[in-house]
Amino acid sequence: MREPAGKPCIRCLIRDLPDGEQLAEIIRERNELLPEGKRAGEALYRARLDICRACPSLNRGTCALCGCYVEIRAAEKARACPDVPGRW
Repeated sequence: MREPAGKPCIRCLIRDLPDGEQLAEIIRERNELLPEGKRAGEALYRARLDICRACPSLNRGTCALCGCYVEIRAAEKARACPDVPGRW
C-alpha cells in the first residue's frame, strides 16, 4: 500500500514507505540471519504482516504498542503480537 507523494503512510510496512528502501533491506538481511529454527516460515510471516497491516496500532512500520518494527517481530517464530489479546 503506497500513499500519494507528500502524504505520510500510516498503515504501511517499512518496505512500503517511499523512503524506506534502505531500512527495509537492513531488516530483510537481519531476518535472513535468524537461525532456521527461530525464523517463522514464509506463510506464517506473510500472514502476520497482513494482520499488522490491518491493525490500528501500525504506524509507519512500527507497532505503537511496543515500538518494534513489525517486520522484525513477525519474522521471529517465538514472538507474538503485543496487543491484549494478541492478534497473532
